[in-house]
Amino acid sequence: MIRRSLASRIILLSGTWILMALVGTAALLMHYYSDHIERHYDAHVFMHLEELVTASQQLTGDQKKLANPPSDPRFDVPGSGWYWEVRHNGHVLDRSISLGRSSLDLSKLQVVEGRRAQVIEGPDGQPIRAQVIEMDVGPKGKHLLLAVTAPMMGITQDVIDIAEHMAVSFLFLAAGLIVAVIIQVRIALKPVKAISKGISDIHVGTADKLTGEFPNDVQPLVDELNNLLDHNSVLLRRARNQMGDLAHSIKNPLTVINNEAQNMDPKERKLILDQTDAIASSVDHHLTRARAFGTGNVLGSRSKIKTVAEDLKFALQRIYSERNVEIDLDGLGECTFRGESQDLEEILGNLMDNACKWADRRVFVRCWSESGQTVIVVEDDGPGIPEDKIGRVLQRGQRLDETKQGHGLGLGIVQDLLELYGGKLTLGRSGYGGLAAELILPGN
Repeated sequence: MIRRSLASRIILLSGTWILMALVGTAALLMHYYSDHIERHYDAHVFMHLEELVTASQQLTGDQKKLANPPSDPRFDVPGSGWYWEVRHNGHVLDRSISLGRSSLDLSKLQVVEGRRAQVIEGPDGQPIRAQVIEMDVGPKGKHLLLAVTAPMMGITQDVIDIAEHMAVSFLFLAAGLIVAVIIQVRIALKPVKAISKGISDIHVGTADKLTGEFPNDVQPLVDELNNLLDHNSVLLRRARNQMGDLAHSIKNPLTVINNEAQNMDPKERKLILDQTDAIASSVDHHLTRARAFGTGNVLGSRSKIKTVAEDLKFALQRIYSERNVEIDLDGLGECTFRGESQDLEEILGNLMDNACKWADRRVFVRCWSESGQTVIVVEDDGPGIPEDKIGRVLQRGQRLDETKQGHGLGLGIVQDLLELYGGKLTLGRSGYGGLAAELILPGN
């Protein structure tokens, strides 16, 4: 099914209606004009018929030729369609020069009162309009039939000529009206385009609400959209607060249980600690998924990667101050993350923390845009991970070195967030000798 824009639909419907209206108007005008031309010709023919009646009244005795026939020069042009003829008892008394030796076929004509014209076939086979009259003239009361004709071709040519001029005029009128419709539609739909532009700005994170002045018919829609954005923001903050409260309310009792378990029998202590660790892991996993699901596609969420990375750098350098780990952020540029800063902080924080744990001296964070996607790479100059063990570290809770602090959940949380954002994490060998963690995220 072809989807057309609102503007194209209005223009198409308006254009169709304009063409239909103009064609109908043109047909009606042509009918009126044709009728006018026929009446004009009939009046002209009747005038010559009256001339013929006057001339016929002057016939005397056995006179056959008219002394004063109609003077129109077209009656002297052979085959012109302008003919006249006078008959007495079916015999031709006189005829126009234009008829030559031919006679009019009046067998199908009806003698009627008034100026009623009838169409018959002329001597050359062309249709002609004829008017006839019967009269008694002369002392002996001759019964005469008088007929005068005009060519139908003259009417047809006049109609065709005016139709050609009218067609050109109506085409210009149609083009002008359609252009006017296009201009009107563009002007009328400017508020809709402004709303679309405003939503796009919100989507890319350059605006929080729809702003500007709109017509009275559109303003309620703008107000409702802004109210919806405000409501969505309130619900999001409330959900985040509730998730934080839930995590706090669960983790505090778990901490108490872990502390109490330290004084228990080693066998029972291990069982309890394992179970509480599983609960904590499950809570972190599901809360992370819930939070990411609620914010991954929030309209207008954008975060600058460099800003988040600089905050993480400040915190991590304090944590690893004894090892003098240097974090290089020169390759970040102006890349942005299509999501909220809290999620980016958790994704990037886990990767940068892992890099700092294993780095000898330096950690490198870079990002760039590629094929409509955002690529973030976190590298270190540490020992790296053997290729055959990369799949293992991506499993939740798995650690290659138990001497390092942590629960092995960091990469699992990163993968959960990336999955909900439509991203991907790959691990490989860094050019600096250590591990390279590459994030591929949807672009802006």
